[in-house]
Amino acid sequence: MLFYFNFYSSLLLPAFFQGLIMTLILFIRGVRDERLSDKLLAFLILLCTIKVAFWMLGFAGWYDTHDAYTSFMFYFPFETTIWIGPTLYFYFLSLTDADFKFSAKHLPHLILPLVFFSLCWIKLAVDFAIFFPFPKEEYNQYGTKGPWADILRSTPAQIISYLSFFYYLFLTRKLYTNYRKYISENFSTTDIIEFEWIRNILYAVGAAIVIFVVFEILGILIPATNRYTIDWYAYFCMGIIIFYISISGLLSVNRNIYRLHFIPESDPPSTLAMTEVANKSQPVDESLRALLLEHLAINKPYLEPELSLNDLAKQLTTTPAVLSKLINEGFGLNFNDFINEYRIRELMAKLKLGEHRNQTLLGIALDSGFNSKATFNRSFKKLTSMSPKEWMAQNVSN
Repeated sequence: MLFYFNFYSSLLLPAFFQGLIMTLILFIRGVRDERLSDKLLAFLILLCTIKVAFWMLGFAGWYDTHDAYTSFMFYFPFETTIWIGPTLYFYFLSLTDADFKFSAKHLPHLILPLVFFSLCWIKLAVDFAIFFPFPKEEYNQYGTKGPWADILRSTPAQIISYLSFFYYLFLTRKLYTNYRKYISENFSTTDIIEFEWIRNILYAVGAAIVIFVVFEILGILIPATNRYTIDWYAYFCMGIIIFYISISGLLSVNRNIYRLHFIPESDPPSTLAMTEVANKSQPVDESLRALLLEHLAINKPYLEPELSLNDLAKQLTTTPAVLSKLINEGFGLNFNDFINEYRIRELMAKLKLGEHRNQTLLGIALDSGFNSKATFNRSFKKLTSMSPKEWMAQNVSN
């Protein structure tokens, strides 16, 4: 197979093989573990890899051979930006919603990608059925492409692709913000949830496309003779991002992400949405407030590390929406901070009783309902503005 190794093609080659290998590994893992998120991440990496392959093969000589290799460069669907946005959106949904499955309601998100994909094959069929053989002129790349070959690389098509991507990036970022809020409002332990991976993949893929947009603009200002070399840097950056998201994605099986029943705003009201409605329409229930305080004092449900808003609501025979309103308005805290404050008070009481003489501080924290050192330290400092050791030095005798 034709492939000229040079500075430009050789530096893109590792990212290309990395993308192909990791696509295969993640897809196999997704099938084996019935994990839709792995399959979608595999597809996302494949889309980025195909995009890099276009410039890699061009610098490897395929664009200038003026034969079938050159025709392949014009008719294969290398323009994958239109697919990246929806794929990123679906990947987020698959990570955060345990019940997520593709259904008819998701079809509108695929209309533009499928239109672009169809155009790839329509232009191939029309050009070779009607206009082939092509004139051996420079405009036709010396007989290797027809008049429809560049339709998806036209300015309008590129603008549509980039606008679509940024719309889905905005939509997914908004869902991510709501997801974090949902977790804080419904779960007492949030540090076991891996927010970083979701945030970082949004930033990484977003940065890659922004770089392409910047180089598209630069390309307008730079003479055509230098355009391909200048654009190469955008593809090189995409290659770096392929390494990042593929390796981090492979390790994501060990990350803790709550995949319970988070429902996006576009779907039926979530617990978070119902909570917001309750907050606007109902006064604080003082009898429930008293019952909550009594339950916390006597039964100490906060000692359960995985305590959720729904769990506590069931114990009090009320709804999560009403209980959330009570905690938010009655105590000025979200559920996570409210429960962790009780855990810290429990720990302080144990320290004052001298339990630190018999076990470690972390052991006492775990006995008080925390599930990790990081959660404990962060919550303690948030409440007291001091580290646990600083507080002990001032309040606990040795």
